[in-house]
Amino acid sequence: MATPISFFRGTAPTTLTTAYTVPETGTAIVTNIVATNPGTAVGSVVVKLDGVEILPAVGIAAKGVLTLEINQVIAEKKTIQVQGSGSACTLHVCGVEVV
Repeated sequence: MATPISFFRGTAPTTLTTAYTVPETGTAIVTNIVATNPGTAVGSVVVKLDGVEILPAVGIAAKGVLTLEINQVIAEKKTIQVQGSGSACTLHVCGVEVV
């Protein structure tokens, strides 16, 4: 059964952090990533799916928004990792979990 899920939603941590690990008997599909920078200085975000950078320190302008519509499958026991720069960038990574 596929269940919609928010893999990560909040202020991006300043160190690379595992936000989600796919269950042992499941698969995850990331469908959307939204990054915002409500600050007044340029920021950046990193999103890795199974160790591969989907957003490799992508710059986000002050008061800027980035949206990415994707369909990336992540196998069991693999991770989604997130990181942001010193500005208060936020991330929303969502999709479906298939267990």
